[in-house]
Amino acid sequence: MDWAITWPLYTVYPISTLLFTSLYLAGPLYWPLILPYYGKMSTLNRKCWRQNTNAMLHTLILCPLLLVAIMTDPDMRALRPLHPHHNTLGYVALCWSLGYFTFTIPWSYYLYCFQGERRATNLALCIHHAVVWIAALTYLLGRTCALYGAVGFAAMEFTNWFFIAHILQQSVRSKWYTLWNANFLVLVVVGVIGMRLVLCTYMLVLFSQDIATFSSDSPVEWALVAFQYVIFIMVVILSWVFIWYGIKDAGLDKVARRKLGLDQPYAKGELRRASSGDAKPGRALRSNTKDATASKL
Repeated sequence: MDWAITWPLYTVYPISTLLFTSLYLAGPLYWPLILPYYGKMSTLNRKCWRQNTNAMLHTLILCPLLLVAIMTDPDMRALRPLHPHHNTLGYVALCWSLGYFTFTIPWSYYLYCFQGERRATNLALCIHHAVVWIAALTYLLGRTCALYGAVGFAAMEFTNWFFIAHILQQSVRSKWYTLWNANFLVLVVVGVIGMRLVLCTYMLVLFSQDIATFSSDSPVEWALVAFQYVIFIMVVILSWVFIWYGIKDAGLDKVARRKLGLDQPYAKGELRRASSGDAKPGRALRSNTKDATASKL
């Protein structure tokens, strides 16, 4: 591989991995000095705080780099190349991102697989991290599907500008409710609906059109393009899955059913008629109200 092209893979990538790992491990030394509330957090919340601040640093640097890379490369925007296409700034951005995911994948997998943690992480997120890491690596090795990789990464990570900020506000029990509401509104409207759903789904349609007319004499190139197309589909599907989980967690699905008249509430004072599936003999009917759970991190 040509050093003039791949030098960020051997410099930016290891530096990024070392930086995020060092910031996380050294966090107990400097965070109590910066954030007094840090000492009041539980052990798990302190781990999540250090991980989330790493995630925020990652996305704050990645998105501007990718945006500049896309805006300063007219060929990439106009031609939407699936064949190898090199953009130095985009290559550096993906090496930076690969370093972050090299740090966070073992962290999240350790919590999920070995500590049985289900609040700070989940299976969909673990799969998502692995898919993103593989997607970044395949681009760095083959430099195929440049525009779709750049737009996909930028759109997904731009959402985290607001999502991670929301999580960090929760972690420190922020009283700035106006900021909370504004941040959440931008997260839902711009980040989730605008970027992850509308833009990425639109790019998937373009990707499908381009791959239908793609031709190459290289089986390796074909394999890379097809693999990255599948990854893009998986990322878009996972985004829709995350949205559905968010809707259910917020109880918005029940609100929508009531608004549409699909789930009519019982009149006041009307007793619910028990059915065979409602309760076992000798046990009271259980309330439909869920117990409060800890905030997701």
